[in-house]
Amino acid sequence: MVIEAYAKYDCSKKGRPIPDFATWEWSSADGIDKEMRCAGLKQGVPAGYLLWDRAELTLPVIRDCAVVGDMFPGQPRKLGLIERDGTLIGWKPDRECAWFRDVVDGLVFDETAPFLLRPAVRAEKPASWYVEDGSGRAVALLANQHKFNSSQTVAIGYLARTPDKNSSFMRRTFPELLPSGSR
Repeated sequence: MVIEAYAKYDCSKKGRPIPDFATWEWSSADGIDKEMRCAGLKQGVPAGYLLWDRAELTLPVIRDCAVVGDMFPGQPRKLGLIERDGTLIGWKPDRECAWFRDVVDGLVFDETAPFLLRPAVRAEKPASWYVEDGSGRAVALLANQHKFNSSQTVAIGYLARTPDKNSSFMRRTFPELLPSGSR
């Protein structure tokens, strides 16, 4: 369900047709990654977890997330620390994004546009989570926080809970997130 929801959102965002999930190879993370690659979708983390928890994300949760390092060079990766330095004032995506106007207008992201969060690795600390969100939606929410109540749900997300030790991606890229003995 998580992979399908994320894939549907990513396809709509990229203007791609939604794949026929009934034909996908669902028996392994590597098989799912192959299907994601063929569909032109993000590989790795979506297929790298066996269990995800649905969560209602608030601004405090978003502040506890890390983002990709090259988004704010020379800054910490945790959004709350980036925000505290004032870097997010006036922030806009580096390209046209259909969702940005919605955020500026105070609209939230529902289950049709889910966020994926995985546990943070050492390089992303002190954040608790890393948000898989290359387009900057999490950053936009904090940059426009005056449009939201701090306890309000601003996005629906899925929190990665159980990594798949059989995922080649997880073994290669995030071995520290795998249980001891499975690396």
